[in-house]
Amino acid sequence: MMKYYVIKKKNKNKKLGKFNFENEGYVFKPNIKNNDLIEISSLTILNPEITNSILIKKCDKTFRSIAAMILKILKSEDTTTGDAMIALSELTKEKNVLQRKYKEYIKKEEREKYLKRIEILEAELKEKIIILNLHERQIYSEEMEKGHSR
Repeated sequence: MMKYYVIKKKNKNKKLGKFNFENEGYVFKPNIKNNDLIEISSLTILNPEITNSILIKKCDKTFRSIAAMILKILKSEDTTTGDAMIALSELTKEKNVLQRKYKEYIKKEEREKYLKRIEILEAELKEKIIILNLHERQIYSEEMEKGHSR
């Protein structure tokens, strides 16, 4: 049996009453910046399809942002190892969120799709880090040779 809930405004301050649900769902804090709307401190979604849809959009936005940063690092000649390491840590953080926090909320196929994309970017980034390390060591050794010849 499907249960429906109605939310009503209690007063002019736009405060809502709390509902106790037997099931636990995904809780998130919506980021709504409109003064005409009711302020929501947190929202619990019980429907797995809706939760999956919302988290896929959230993951997609985050993934696109990280991918853009990584592609910029991979194409740039001015990139340092530090920049690449920061990008790698962001990628690892997103991977952990997918594997741990969203595991029970996102469908397995969707989660695996994102994890596969992350692994590809991770491999490219690690290769770039190795190349940057070799290049930085070469520059360092050349500077050391110039310093000893004086």
